Amino acid sequence: MIELLATYPNREELRQEFPELEDEDIQQALIFASSYLSDSIIELPNRYETVA
Repeated sequence: MIELLATYPNREELRQEFPELEDEDIQQALIFASSYLSDSIIELPNRYETVA
């Protein structure tokens, strides 16, 4: 589900592709993912390269 939110940043497009998803489904997925994240802040260098 988190991957879908990243793939479809526009929720309307997500709903068009997956009409069975409800707002509560999205909210629960975000809550689940956030429960595994720490509250630490990681500073990124001014210039960074992406890895493909």
